[in-house]
Amino acid sequence: MYRTYCRVAAVVFAVFTAYPVVTKALDHRLAEDWAHSALHLVSALVAAYAGWFGPPVVARLFVTAIAIGYTALGVFGWFTDGLFLGTAVAIPLGPIDNVFHLALGLPALAILIVAGTRSRRKPDAVPTAIER
Repeated sequence: MYRTYCRVAAVVFAVFTAYPVVTKALDHRLAEDWAHSALHLVSALVAAYAGWFGPPVVARLFVTAIAIGYTALGVFGWFTDGLFLGTAVAIPLGPIDNVFHLALGLPALAILIVAGTRSRRKPDAVPTAIER
């Protein structure tokens, strides 16, 4: 479950990094939020490592970090225009960014909740159809 999420997230991060970089470079606006694009690129690389090459604990840590960090950022972004605005590492948080952060954060949070309930299940409990 964790590795699958990481693999999907790696592709989503890669696409959400490549498209804005190309469009902003063509409009000569890449300097405005290069740090945001760099963070997404690093996230794509870490997700790819966790999903395909790393030990399972790395995938679980990545899912946990995204669940907490991106869900919080997705909510926080609706109340502010961004982080570090006016600096060289500005991270603008517009509606599209907020939806992106929530679209990655909430499924990761759901995975943690489902995994947590499975690990706390009584050993003699009968598995449901979903768990089989």
